[in-house]
Amino acid sequence: MNTAYTFSFSYDNEPNSLITLPIPPESFNTDVSGSNDIVDIINVGEVNILKDIALRDFSFKILLPKDNVLTSLRDTEFKEPVFYLNKFRKFIEDKKPVRFFITRLLPCGKEIFKGNLLVTLEDYSVEENAGEEGDFWVELNLKEYREIKKVVTNMTGEKDENGNAVVHQEIQRTTKEPEKTYTSVLGDTLWKIAKLQLNDGERYMEIARLNNITDIDKILYGLDEGTVLILP
Repeated sequence: MNTAYTFSFSYDNEPNSLITLPIPPESFNTDVSGSNDIVDIINVGEVNILKDIALRDFSFKILLPKDNVLTSLRDTEFKEPVFYLNKFRKFIEDKKPVRFFITRLLPCGKEIFKGNLLVTLEDYSVEENAGEEGDFWVELNLKEYREIKKVVTNMTGEKDENGNAVVHQEIQRTTKEPEKTYTSVLGDTLWKIAKLQLNDGERYMEIARLNNITDIDKILYGLDEGTVLILP
């Protein structure tokens, strides 16, 4: 089964910030771990503080080619390595999270295991090899970003299997901004909607991904009238 992968980044609420990597990585690593703590409280003893699952770490290595020979991009879409290197540096300098998209598209047009989450670019390294002048290998390390407002700690009176008192920490997250939506009319296509609403028809796949539209006919030709779409 052949699957087409694309890896993209963008800032939330900034339609023109989307960048798609020219070649997907050969491997993609995700590290997941727990984050519970054992603390000693006076007159209580050892307490097991149960927390949300730890933030995930992602790492992968990509090739930024000097020309368009190895990619499936149109010549007008191809960007030289310095374009992406400047973007990666800006992601760190801006000190704010970016939206990370992973698209896995089957030959039939069906999308599987879609990835869409906020991350921070923790660091990256650039490698140049003799005989590959102009090509850059870049290793990126990302960390999942979780927006929080405050943490509330509650004593529950429960005990774990070792007799330790259990404390629950509840994270109260910030309220998200209302989603932007559009209701389709007769004759609408995703390309037309992207052109009119986002000023860029080439962003039609962003709308498809955001709304879990996998039917290739709906993606390419048209939507049912009255379909409510979430816009990037």
